[in-house]
Amino acid sequence: MLLLAIFHLLLQLSVVAPREFARTDIDRDVPVYWQAAKNVRANVPIYTKQVSYGPDHFPQSIYIYPPPFAAVIAPLGSLSFKAFSKVWFCLILLAFWIFAYSLAKLFKGERKVTLRDVLVWGLVAGLFPGTYTAIGLGQVDPILWALFAIGLIGIARPALWALAALVKAFYVWPWIADLITTFQRDGVRVALRALAGAMLVIGILVFYGGIICGWHSYVVWGRDVLPTLSQGNFKYDNVSLSFAVLRLARLVGWDYLGGPLPLLAHLWLTAASIGAPLLAWWLSRHRMLQIKHACIIAASVLFAPVCWTCYLPLLLPLVALVIQDKQV
Repeated sequence: MLLLAIFHLLLQLSVVAPREFARTDIDRDVPVYWQAAKNVRANVPIYTKQVSYGPDHFPQSIYIYPPPFAAVIAPLGSLSFKAFSKVWFCLILLAFWIFAYSLAKLFKGERKVTLRDVLVWGLVAGLFPGTYTAIGLGQVDPILWALFAIGLIGIARPALWALAALVKAFYVWPWIADLITTFQRDGVRVALRALAGAMLVIGILVFYGGIICGWHSYVVWGRDVLPTLSQGNFKYDNVSLSFAVLRLARLVGWDYLGGPLPLLAHLWLTAASIGAPLLAWWLSRHRMLQIKHACIIAASVLFAPVCWTCYLPLLLPLVALVIQDKQV
């Protein structure tokens, strides 16, 4: 296993990294981030005019994240596209290995994490569905995996999870669960301190996003972008379990003709995206705290209206914790 792990690292450094550094194509997410950063610096709106998209036609190559994310990456907008692409890949690669270290730490528990452990879990993460899809597309997700996993091992958990939730909404559920658990276990004072730290992070970033991107950008994102994201997507790489019900409905006769989803379908997706993490929370209530949080994020991801394959590595913390728990 160690030899395979070393081979994976060498392959990543000698094949993947040079290939990514040499890329100039725009068929990925990197140009979207770069253009958003440039638009912020040029005081140009970061959101394009939206029409009433449905899950049959998802807008491509447009910025869909909340304003704070564009504000944070805005300094990189001064770079050329090639330079931005290289810097972004380095950030993603760093996040990948932080994620691998965190998985190793979750697996080892109180035992010391060695370089061998990190390399092996790097191999596991690299072989897991969606990992190199995310890296190849230059998606922000590896950075979010790292934020979640670092928080799960106990480092600045409320703040890091609040930060991740500002980019993608399904991270909000383990954050809420952690605050409630802290209140039940440690009392009001400790829970309020954790909440205050997280809200300070959110408040600073929301304010910064409003100042840098314009306060109206929040209105546009909530009015035009968020409704589109909440309708799911019929593309093959959306592996959402809640959206699978709509796929099945089409197979058995639902005459969906395109455009925005009907109210009942929209309500189902919303109910599933809320109900699944709550159910996972209840079912795991007697398990150790880390497993509980890992179960909640797994349910949040799998039952979100859109669950691209590059979200699936968020299941790995649960895998590491379950293996560790069985060993104990």
